[in-house]
Amino acid sequence: MTTRSKALVLFLITFLLAACGGSNDVETTGEPGEMAFPLDEVGDAGVAGVRATLSYETPEKTTIVVDGLDEGEPAGGGANPVVLRSGTCDEPKNVVFKLEPLRGATSETTVDLALTALLNGDYHIEIGLPSNRPDVIACGEVPDEAPITDDDP
Repeated sequence: MTTRSKALVLFLITFLLAACGGSNDVETTGEPGEMAFPLDEVGDAGVAGVRATLSYETPEKTTIVVDGLDEGEPAGGGANPVVLRSGTCDEPKNVVFKLEPLRGATSETTVDLALTALLNGDYHIEIGLPSNRPDVIACGEVPDEAPITDDDP
């Protein structure tokens, strides 16, 4: 897909979802069809600066990149598991996709779910501790609208 096509898709998503609520923390990355949002520390896990980036790939696929967990932060003795779940951080539901675990500071996974479906659904991303799977150290809810930028057509 061309850069212009990705920009048009992001604009259309923004236009279609403008009436919905959403996170004020969502931002564009400067790349067409791409947006980022923070994953917040859960409890006193000691993590900061973690974010997820959603990238439009095709009408049926989205790439999710999670990054920002430094080696000095709680890695829990191995690669941190990352999951996309339905529900909210406060009321998690089913695991929709197990994403690539954080190896170093980054996890990158392409899922069979449209960006518009992610934005229109009720989803969140969790990072856990590998040594104690139920423990969540960071969580962020997928925004329900795309940000508007000066670069949008």
